[in-house]
Amino acid sequence: MLGHFSNGTEILPENLAGLRVLAPQLPLQRQKKVLNDLAGTHTAAVRGRGIDFSEVREYLPGDDIRSMDWRVTARTGDAHIKLFREERERPVLIICDLRSSMDFGTRRTLKRVLAADIAALLSWSALAKGDRIGGLLFNDTTELDLRPRTGRKSLMNLLHQLSSLEISKPNAAQPQNPAQRMADICKHVSRIAHPGSAVYFISDWLGFDAQAERLIYPLTRHCDLTAIHISDPFEQSLPAGRFTLTDGQQRQVLDASSQNTRNAHQQHWDAQQLILGQHLQRLQVPLIRISTADDPLPLLRKGLGLTKGSKR
Repeated sequence: MLGHFSNGTEILPENLAGLRVLAPQLPLQRQKKVLNDLAGTHTAAVRGRGIDFSEVREYLPGDDIRSMDWRVTARTGDAHIKLFREERERPVLIICDLRSSMDFGTRRTLKRVLAADIAALLSWSALAKGDRIGGLLFNDTTELDLRPRTGRKSLMNLLHQLSSLEISKPNAAQPQNPAQRMADICKHVSRIAHPGSAVYFISDWLGFDAQAERLIYPLTRHCDLTAIHISDPFEQSLPAGRFTLTDGQQRQVLDASSQNTRNAHQQHWDAQQLILGQHLQRLQVPLIRISTADDPLPLLRKGLGLTKGSKR
């Protein structure tokens, strides 16, 4: 539906395309870096567009001495400075998690569908800003690397790939290792992200641990990384009762009749979220939490520092 986030279990190209009408409500050029911790929130300016070397010319009175090209100056005997130009298009890299753990939902939609919607909205917003758009889409076994390109054609290819990447099928003979998969992706992202890029990592962050933190650390030194955490209310807090869960192939009954079982689940969830927050806080990466039961747009605006009450 045009201009609305998806309902249901499928990532539909027409839904992703329709989100373009919401892009003006998410002006990324005004984004601020919002860091959350137990004491509250504070904001800082994002790095902004990068700069490219342009040329060397002779020094003129009033030039910034910090731009002096000492090698050319020494070789020629005359003072020379380096000139730089601002990048016209900033690279925007959308990392979207489509693993089997994202193929879950008990409310309006599945986590993977919500993640794709958010990826599409961020892409439309980047296009409106005139930036280069790329992506890294991954499931349990495959990753698709789309290097940043300018123009609507690049964006439409990203949307097509979002709706085309197959869901990983569980393999009992080769159990999935979420921590290793997340570590591999963090290493990949750190390798391909161009300095000065805006990187949006949309995931349930299953398996993000100390190893993944170390591997993604280099990226946080030269890019602006924003973490978007996708969850479902059922993961956060179990209701009382017996529930049948399925991955499309197998069924399993979850008995949450006991208060002790529900308390243990809640404690485990809270501990995992605290650990994730600590990892990202050390990296100075802002974290935006969005549930399948939420309206994503207000949470994105708040998390990106676009609300009226945000301060630099």
